[in-house]
Amino acid sequence: MNRPIAWDAVSLRVDGLRVNDFVRAQAAGQIDDINITFTEGNIHIAGRKKVSFVPIPFVADVNGISIEGQTVVVPVSILPIAAPILRGLIATKIPPGVTIRPPFTFVIEVERFLPTFVDVQIREIHIIDGGLAISLGPGGALGNGNGNTTAQ
Repeated sequence: MNRPIAWDAVSLRVDGLRVNDFVRAQAAGQIDDINITFTEGNIHIAGRKKVSFVPIPFVADVNGISIEGQTVVVPVSILPIAAPILRGLIATKIPPGVTIRPPFTFVIEVERFLPTFVDVQIREIHIIDGGLAISLGPGGALGNGNGNTTAQ
């Protein structure tokens, strides 16, 4: 079925500096310091949280992001001592459509974050210097006139 808006493939780039600024703003008041650095094949997260007036540093790394159907899977490597601190901070901020698999893997249901009139297929997400490179496959917008927005 034809759509008014359709695409075969789209390449997107996510700016790591803007992600860092966004995360810092969202974490303000909960984490004393946080910095996210994007390098080829790695997202490095470093920060500090005071617990009972004692600053506790933490570091985490993401070495790859995979796609499982319509979900994005982000495994995070983190030292065991920092996991409870981050789980506690993140638990209150996780939106519907995001879950955490043990030990510390984020599973994001992409469809929960898109308007109902958009149909998109994520092919790949690569961690690059300065951000993310995202490849979308065939998709479209505005459905087929009967409320059906599935890919054709």
